[in-house]
Amino acid sequence: MTKVGILWANESLGLYGNAPFDHLYRGIGRNNGNLAFVYAIVNQIQEKLTYIPWQFDPKQVADVDVIVIPCANQFGKHTDLRALAGLLEKANKPIIGIGLGAQAKNMESEVEVTPGTLEWLRVLNSHRPGSASNIYTRGPDTVTQLARFGVPDAVAGGCPSHFINENADLGQRIHKNWTSIGLPRAISVAAGHERWANARSVEHRLIAMMQDPVHPGQYVVQSMADMIKISRGEFDSIEPDVLAQIHAYTVPHYTLDEFKSWCRAYARSFYDIPSWMDSLRRYDLTIGPRYHGVALAMQAERMGLTVAIDSRTEEMCVQTGIPHVRVEEFAKRPITRASLKTMIKFNPIVYDRQRSERARNYVAFLKANGLTPAPHLERIAARPKPPAPPAPAPVANPAPIAAAMTQPAAGETV
Repeated sequence: MTKVGILWANESLGLYGNAPFDHLYRGIGRNNGNLAFVYAIVNQIQEKLTYIPWQFDPKQVADVDVIVIPCANQFGKHTDLRALAGLLEKANKPIIGIGLGAQAKNMESEVEVTPGTLEWLRVLNSHRPGSASNIYTRGPDTVTQLARFGVPDAVAGGCPSHFINENADLGQRIHKNWTSIGLPRAISVAAGHERWANARSVEHRLIAMMQDPVHPGQYVVQSMADMIKISRGEFDSIEPDVLAQIHAYTVPHYTLDEFKSWCRAYARSFYDIPSWMDSLRRYDLTIGPRYHGVALAMQAERMGLTVAIDSRTEEMCVQTGIPHVRVEEFAKRPITRASLKTMIKFNPIVYDRQRSERARNYVAFLKANGLTPAPHLERIAARPKPPAPPAPAPVANPAPIAAAMTQPAAGETV
């Protein structure tokens, strides 16, 4: 059997409740959301896995057949992957990148990339297991951006976390839970962080809605380090000016002591995917600017709405059928439970059909690169198309009806 070296430090963070924060922060790759797509990939291929840290010694991969990189939004000016490029070049093994995303301001903007990250892309692209592309991206926008830099054949995919739930009728399950309630009651917020000034007013309103006295919600943080620390009561290790920024981003009308009490009551972070998803099942709706925080709710068969803050977030939502609204548009709208219920447009048939198509694409990519897809991926990919709706009954004398439908009334503007 093929032996796969997966570029992720640990299979599990173990008894993380007792672990120091720095250990946890390194273990999640500095963002809890990374856990989602790593967990997905690990459970979607059947090969024997060995875990390799990003700062690995090339000798550590001497006995692996291929290196799999669980990718995030690394393709942008915010990264410099020259050091990793050098390690991969020295390792001289076939490489497969899964889930790569380009990050720009929005999907209409061209991505900017550092020379170090371009070198990493060159190494990745030149170490294919075979003739097929070894880069599975988060969507067609990333494919277009990669083509600008000399990689014309990357595969337009999505995020592997789209297939954590093993049921082929996931959309129907989400729809059933969502339509079984009137208005959403308990709400989970997929929190942003204090530097996102364009999302601050949105965050304030989501927090106010989340703090329902009868149906209290939760405030799930993912990044950056200080934002995660508020979920673990690590206030003394946060610089005072940063703590003040987080305070202003969340509940600025509270005193500092009240803010800390609020954090203890509502702020949460998770360090394994089953626990995270189990928590999300308790809430009718997850909403916020974090794609993976919302995506996990939908994998837990609950409704989600992403407030898209940049191109990579919007691209993944489009590719995986997650309801989303750009932050600029969301900020203009009244935010109530009733308006959210109206705002979310979700067609379970379309969702399941699209998810099946994405799974077929993903399965084909894995096989083309010599990997064996898990059985549940094959089941999702093989989902039969829903029956076509019955043809409408014949209508007598159709011509006058058609005319009535197309002819404007007197004085009407068309």
